[in-house]
Amino acid sequence: MKKKTIVTLLASATVCLALTGCSVGNTSTASAPQQTDNAQTTDAAQTTDTAQTTDAAQTAEAAPTVETEGEVDVALDDGIDQYEGSWYEEIAGRGAMDIAPSGDGKYYIQVNWGSSAAETSVWTFTAIYDSASGDLVYDDGLYQDLLFDENGDETVTEEKSVHGVLHLTDDGKIEWTDSAFDSSEPSVFVK
Repeated sequence: MKKKTIVTLLASATVCLALTGCSVGNTSTASAPQQTDNAQTTDAAQTTDTAQTTDAAQTAEAAPTVETEGEVDVALDDGIDQYEGSWYEEIAGRGAMDIAPSGDGKYYIQVNWGSSAAETSVWTFTAIYDSASGDLVYDDGLYQDLLFDENGDETVTEEKSVHGVLHLTDDGKIEWTDSAFDSSEPSVFVK
């Protein structure tokens, strides 16, 4: 009986060794396909990611750019913020310019220029902000020369339609040219 037990133990040990050997062999062969599978999975994922990125880039290039009215209004308002307010003629100090928004991307401007205590010139016009040049432009202006008597009553001595441009310089001054006078030099206004 002892012999049978020893044979059984040896047979069991052989089977265990055989199984262990097969298991080790299977483990090493199983690892190699897993590495290949991982490589294939990684390659497939990279290919998919690249395809999706390429598709997204092509879609972005093909999509038209749409600007809404709100974006245009913001651009107009950003430009006018630099102009808005009260300005004064730099050299003689007799001119005063007030710029205020009047809606729809348009801005109301009035300029008063006193020649003396009894005489002044007044410009009133609506300007539009030109986003390409950064200037305020107008062609609907009204120019009037006003004469005041001793009672303070005014008389319009001259009146004409005018057009012109207000340009904001890099140093924060407005250069104003207007068709009321034939001058190659703009009037300069500061805040």
